[in-house]
Amino acid sequence: MPAPATPVALVTGGARGIGFAIASALAESGAHVYLADLGRAGASVAAVPYPLSDAATLRRAVAGLAGRHPGRVDALPCDVREPGDVEAAIATIEAHHSGVDILVNNAGVFVLKPVPEMSLAEWDIQFAVIVRGAFLTARRALPGMVRRGWGRIVNVASVAGHRAIGTGAAYTAAKHALVGFTRALAMEAAGHGVTVNAVCPGTVATELVAGTGRALGWSPEETLRRFSERHLTGAPVAPEDVAAAVRWLASPEAARITGASLLVDDGWHVQ
Repeated sequence: MPAPATPVALVTGGARGIGFAIASALAESGAHVYLADLGRAGASVAAVPYPLSDAATLRRAVAGLAGRHPGRVDALPCDVREPGDVEAAIATIEAHHSGVDILVNNAGVFVLKPVPEMSLAEWDIQFAVIVRGAFLTARRALPGMVRRGWGRIVNVASVAGHRAIGTGAAYTAAKHALVGFTRALAMEAAGHGVTVNAVCPGTVATELVAGTGRALGWSPEETLRRFSERHLTGAPVAPEDVAAAVRWLASPEAARITGASLLVDDGWHVQ
């Protein structure tokens, strides 16, 4: 089946950072984009050491994109850990379109602590958002893609899906799981015009990184230096670099790419 003239994209964690850059890139390429994020007042989770996107953040993100792409950008408040939220979000899309054509599982959280100091809640939240969230959205969106004979699922993993991050055991394990989920789901979707791939960034200058540094008592400069020191250039990856990779994997040109894990890490993985 050919790609839809105006594909419908759902980007989780879309209100800021990498997710917002991905939403912007997909909108620029002609998609109708839904930005999904927590989107509630005072959004926070006790186990996460930095504030998550609230309703105002989501509104600003949508307003910023809608000004450039009127009629093709919408907000979807959604906690990807909750099956009811995921069902309601995708049902809302289906009420206006044939379904989700491009699913980008970008939502994620990061807690950097040694294993003996990590609480069960801190371990669980990373798996819940990163792995459970991707499972719930893919489980709901994939059948429609198969019926229509075309679809793209892109999971935003991490270089931590290939290399370990010291004192980041839960995040490393969750991103490894997401890469494995990507490979297995690609096998399930094969033969239906649906591809499933992962993009694995290195350090990107986002609130996830900045908030983690603040929680550890690091300055913004020290945070970027510590997290980027394994990059070959020593500089962080831009959100737009990750978005460009996602946009390509979501395009018709990448029809024969599936089960892949594309590293956008400035060479971190080779060291």
